[in-house]
Amino acid sequence: MVRRDSRDGLFKCWYEDLIDHDPKDSLVEARQCYAVSEDGVTWEKPELDIVIEDGCKTNVVLGGANGVDHAHSLNVIEDPFPSDDARRFVGLFSHYPPFQGEIRAAYSPDGIHWTVDEQRPAFGTLGASMGDASMLHYDHSARCFVANCRHWHQGHPCLSPRNPIGPVNPGPRYPHDFSRQNRRRIWFSESFDLLHWSQPYLVVCPDHEEDNLDDGFYGMVYDQFGSFYVGFLSVFHRVLNEIDVQLVISRDRKQWHHVNKRQPWLTLGAPGEWDQHNIAMTSSVIEVGDELFIYYGGANCHHDYFIWGPREGMDHPEVHDRNLTQFGLGLARLRKDGFVSVSSGALREGLLVTRPFLSTGTSLVINGRCGKDGYILAEVLDHFDELMPGRSRQACDVFTGDSVSHKVTWQGESELPAARPEFGGDTVFPWKKTTPYRKLRFFLRNAELFSFRLTEA
Repeated sequence: MVRRDSRDGLFKCWYEDLIDHDPKDSLVEARQCYAVSEDGVTWEKPELDIVIEDGCKTNVVLGGANGVDHAHSLNVIEDPFPSDDARRFVGLFSHYPPFQGEIRAAYSPDGIHWTVDEQRPAFGTLGASMGDASMLHYDHSARCFVANCRHWHQGHPCLSPRNPIGPVNPGPRYPHDFSRQNRRRIWFSESFDLLHWSQPYLVVCPDHEEDNLDDGFYGMVYDQFGSFYVGFLSVFHRVLNEIDVQLVISRDRKQWHHVNKRQPWLTLGAPGEWDQHNIAMTSSVIEVGDELFIYYGGANCHHDYFIWGPREGMDHPEVHDRNLTQFGLGLARLRKDGFVSVSSGALREGLLVTRPFLSTGTSLVINGRCGKDGYILAEVLDHFDELMPGRSRQACDVFTGDSVSHKVTWQGESELPAARPEFGGDTVFPWKKTTPYRKLRFFLRNAELFSFRLTEA
C-alpha cells in the first residue's frame, strides 16, 4: 500500500514479504517491508538496521522484530491530529500465531520505526478476533478512524467436508440467504483511539444479483469526491482463484451501490503479464497534479494455489515451484474526476440540466474534454428556470479544449450572480431572500464533461 506524506511529500510504500520455511507446508511467515519514492514511480528500498539478516541490513520494518514474529496485511494512514509526533503514522495488522485472526495496532513517527501497542484492539463484542485485510481510513468530519474489515466469526460455511459443523466451526448458518454464508464481506467500524471500536456493521456483501455463488469481497478502500464516496472493491472469484477490482458508490459509507453493471474496473493483465491473475487495491487514490495515482498490488499467480496447494495435493506449477509466484506494485493513472463523464457525439448537441442547488461559490469550474470541432457552453438559471442576467449560452465564452480545471466565463466575466429573492420574500426566515438556489444548463457537442464545481472567485 502507498501513502503520500503530507509533510515531506514523499511517497511511502509498505508491502508484504512472505518467508517460505517449508515448500511442502501451507504455512508461510509474513513481515512488512518499506520503500520510498520522490515521484511515486521510481522507488528505493532503504537499508535499515531494524531487522538484520546474515549480517546485512534489510528494509523490513515490522515482523521479525518489535516483539512481533508474524505481521500480515498492514494498512497504514497518517493521523491528521496525532497526540504526539511519535504517533503520526498509525496502522492495523493481523498478528499470527496463534492463527486466530488477532488484530494489532501500531504507531510510528516516520513509517519506519514502529511501536506495537500492547493492548489489543476490541471490535465491539468481538474483541481483537477479526479477519485480515482491514482497510484503515480517517473521517475528518467526525474526527475518528474508520476500518473496513472482515468479520472473523462469520467464517467458512459448512458446505465442504473440510469445514464440518463443530466447536471450531459452529456457525451461524443462514440457509435462506447464501450471501450471509460468504466468508468475505465488508464490515464497517469506527474508533477514536484505534483500540476501542464500534460493533462491526455489515455494509457490502455478495447478493443474488451477483449471479455467481463463488464470488467474495476481499476488501475495500474508498475516497470521497464531492458528496459521494467511491469504493474500490476487490472481488475474489474463488473458482478461478483470481481477484479484480470493481467500483461501488455511497453517500454515507454504509449503503453501497454497484456501478458499471458490476464489471471489473481494474481488469487483470493479459496472459503472461505480471498481473494476469490478481489485482487488488489497499490504498486510497493520491492526487498528483492533474491526475489521480491509483496503486494496486498485482500477481502473476493465483490467489492461494501456492499456499494451500501442497496440503490439498494439488498438481499445478505454482504448487511445485513457489518461485513462479511473483507479486508487484502497479500504478494506474486517471485524470482528476475521470471515473465517469456525460458525453455527446458530433451529430447532435447534448443538453445537461442540473437540479437546483445551494452553494456559496461565485465561479464555475468545469473538468471537460472536447474532440474535433467540439465545445462546451454553460448557462446559469435561477430556481424558476429563468436565465440569470448575462449568463446565457450566447454570452458564454466557448470552451473547446481539454482541462481538468477550466473557469467558465461570459464575455470575460466569471462571477456568478446571486439568485433572485423568492416571490414575496420571507419575514420569518430572512435568509431565504438571498439563498443562492441556482441551476446550470450545459450544452455539449463532441465533448465530455467529467465534473463541475463552484469555487470562490
